[in-house]
Amino acid sequence: MTPEPDQNDLYSLQTENRHLKEMIAALREEMEKLRIGEQEHIQDAVLTTNAEIGQLKEMVGALRDELDRRQIEYDEKCRDIERIARDDAKQLHEMIRILRDRLEEHGER
Repeated sequence: MTPEPDQNDLYSLQTENRHLKEMIAALREEMEKLRIGEQEHIQDAVLTTNAEIGQLKEMVGALRDELDRRQIEYDEKCRDIERIARDDAKQLHEMIRILRDRLEEHGER
């Protein structure tokens, strides 16, 4: 025959069981807090990263606009230089023609 547990043993087991249940509940609660904290940390990191990505996209857009503006200015300056060079060449050719005509007139006299 197995000896019957006495009241003290039963009370001790019930107390230990209650403590274990309380410990399990506390651990579950702590795990849930950690999980929530981890999710919040991840969400914060995602928000921060998205904000940085947005800023970088804006910066890239601004730099692209600036590059386009400078390219347009450069192209305009090149066209101006080419126009000035053509005008100068035209004036020099006209001056050469005039001087040649004068020399020919002078030579005929």
